[in-house]
Amino acid sequence: MDGSLAEKVSMMLCFRTLLTMALAAALGSLWGCGKSAPAPTAKSPEETLQIVILNADEYRQEITDIDRLVFDEKPFDKDRRALLATKLGELAARVKAAKDSHFLEIEAYEIKKLADGSKNMPEQPLRSQLPNQWMRIRNNLFEDRSWFARSAADLEPAPSGSQ
Repeated sequence: MDGSLAEKVSMMLCFRTLLTMALAAALGSLWGCGKSAPAPTAKSPEETLQIVILNADEYRQEITDIDRLVFDEKPFDKDRRALLATKLGELAARVKAAKDSHFLEIEAYEIKKLADGSKNMPEQPLRSQLPNQWMRIRNNLFEDRSWFARSAADLEPAPSGSQ
């Protein structure tokens, strides 16, 4: 009877393990519904893990335009949201084209997600989450510069005739 009991316990553990794996796979596929990150291309681990830091000075206009849209204390009206989404989309395209890099593809995808999320998010969550997400992405991609805005107080006056 001990051998039979041990066999049943072993089978139950195998069944439980298979069930756990099946549930994890099902939940994982549900979690990933909708848009997903770019599929990784077959590259060596060194290429996949290589972080690329871009020269912020070469992107200064784009960064300062986005900083102004992110940190300005005015309400996020429809026009501001549309302009922010456009500017972020343009930056994502430029970042992705900068170099053949899985890291840059992922960061470009993050920028696009930020653009998509900013279109319809309610004002208060947008005002609290957008600056943090933008600074995280900006710091991942670019060398730090003294001219980066970190709040509305850091914004230089807008040139006349802009936004």
